[in-house]
Parts: sequence; structure tokens; C-alpha cells
Amino acid sequence: MKRLEVGKLYSCSEYFLLLYPDKETASAGAAFATSSTRAAALAVYWSEEFGKPVNYYNPQTPLLVLSVKEQYIQVLAGDKKGWIIYQGWLNIKEITDDAT
Repeated sequence: MKRLEVGKLYSCSEYFLLLYPDKETASAGAAFATSSTRAAALAVYWSEEFGKPVNYYNPQTPLLVLSVKEQYIQVLAGDKKGWIIYQGWLNIKEITDDAT
């Protein structure tokens, strides 16, 4: 499994990912990757289920990796901070500056 590195920017252009408020909530949830309308509904469902705010990531927003704990990755996506569950099939790619 590819490792994401702290401090680097990544993109998951294919999926809307749920952003969990902490690693424990992420581990109790699931690695959801879905469409925009389903992501909004799932975020509401898990927020109510856990009693904590669960957000979702828009694929057009870069992900800044803040922390890595096994498959749990803390990210900053725009103004939203949260934990995702990394799976290889998500096809998360590093954003590089090819101009240099």
C-alpha cells in the first residue's frame, strides 16, 4: 500500500470522501467514497450516529496531509480538517509541480 506523507498535497479526484472528526470515529465508521449527493447524506447520518460533526471532501479540493496513523490519515481539505481512511483503490495521487 502506498504511503501518504505528512506535509504533502494530494488529490482524490474520483471520490467524495467522508472526513471524520477524530481517528476513533473514523475507525468506527467506514471508508466511504461516493458521489456528492450520497456523501452529503452519509455525513448527516454519521454526524447524528456519532454525535460529532462528520464532513465530506470535494474532489476538486487539494488534501494536505497533517498526520498518518496506519490507514488513518488526518487531512486539511480547504477549511475542513478531518480523518480519512486510506485505501489503495481510492487512487489518491500526490500533487506535484511539473514546471520545475
